[in-house]
Amino acid sequence: GAARAALPGRLMSEPAPAVVTSPQPSTGHAAHRPRLGGARGDAVVVLGVLLVLGLLGGVLWWLLVDPAAYTKTRTGEVMSEADLSRQFAADGVYAVIAAVTGLVTGLVMTWWRSRDPLLTSALLVAGSVLAAAVMALTGHLLGPDDPGAALSAAKVGGRVPIRLGVDAFTVYLVWPVAVLAGALVVLLNTTGPATSEAARETRESG
Repeated sequence: GAARAALPGRLMSEPAPAVVTSPQPSTGHAAHRPRLGGARGDAVVVLGVLLVLGLLGGVLWWLLVDPAAYTKTRTGEVMSEADLSRQFAADGVYAVIAAVTGLVTGLVMTWWRSRDPLLTSALLVAGSVLAAAVMALTGHLLGPDDPGAALSAAKVGGRVPIRLGVDAFTVYLVWPVAVLAGALVVLLNTTGPATSEAARETRESG
């Protein structure tokens, strides 16, 4: 048909065609960045977090404990009642740090890594055993050296601190017990991010 006349004072033009662009595949480092998902991601996160917490707990243990000490005598060495109390107190400080850290870790990790609660619980137990050993070893290495050589060189009346260590084996169990307690609280009362997302999708589809 005939071309439509332009209105006075107004320029008539054809609308520009819409440009459709397709998303370009991401390149570079971001495209190859690993995601912490699946069983491998759960293992890396849970075990890695507990390893770091074991190291930090060992440092804190070393900073808070006043180590017991032997007193050099003419016939050998003795430990006073006050020093015996300090020796037992070292186990108590270890237990408190392990209980608080383990409980919080169990709560957070079970809520966060909720994709497979059974796997997460197993990883928490294994990681808590690792954390207990790492914490004790870190405090032991940071603490005083072996008192044997120092006692031989000490004068009568001199005090030589003993090495920092856990005396009662049951103290090591505080880590796994606290971690499992935190995990149990989450499993019985709340759902983690993955479970909540699945439930929301189910409600929307219904």
